[in-house]
Amino acid sequence: MFNFFNTTIELQLRVTELPLLFLSEAELYLYGGCVTSWKVGSKDLLFVRPDAVFNVQKPIRNSNWSIVDSESVDGSAVITLELKESPYSGAMWDYSFQALYKASVSGASVKGLKGCKTLNKDPDPKNPMEGKEEIDVVTYPGFVDCVYLGAPNELCLDNGLGDVIPIKNTNWPDAVLWNPHLTMEACYKDFVCVENAQIGNVDLEPEKSWVATQQLNVG
Repeated sequence: MFNFFNTTIELQLRVTELPLLFLSEAELYLYGGCVTSWKVGSKDLLFVRPDAVFNVQKPIRNSNWSIVDSESVDGSAVITLELKESPYSGAMWDYSFQALYKASVSGASVKGLKGCKTLNKDPDPKNPMEGKEEIDVVTYPGFVDCVYLGAPNELCLDNGLGDVIPIKNTNWPDAVLWNPHLTMEACYKDFVCVENAQIGNVDLEPEKSWVATQQLNVG
């Protein structure tokens, strides 16, 4: 279990329960650096697909992260994770690097995308159709897999359950909306995906860095 002042890591895999103001808590897995739960009160506002596997055999994403810092910022718990080169990463990309990931917690339709250039991956994800978003409130009428280029630094998600969730970011120039609809029939009604994104390449010279942030709140 993890709370801001007392840390214990279960199986070296999982950091759980970051209790904060406003009865918020989160669950984070080090083996993959992935936040799997964010609860406000008793309601979980993050969705994990039902076939996801959390064990020591395979990371949820990429590799094994470590905690390098934890702090309280304006009443919110903030954890900083670090990922560095390893034999696992060297087999794919034989260079030294350091990635820092901060996760913090404070206690369906999307607004804010009107005017953005779109790359619609439905029906052919290999040949997305270019377009322009013409409406202010984007909904999920069926299968949705669309990239929004030049997205603003704040979007607003209405999850359809009475929660309005502002999604603020810095240095993420694009966004992605996704819902699998009938391709994941058992669970598609339980979630929608709104992701900040960097679609183009980010070229870094030695000793340089690239930083981007995302902030979720409940309005």
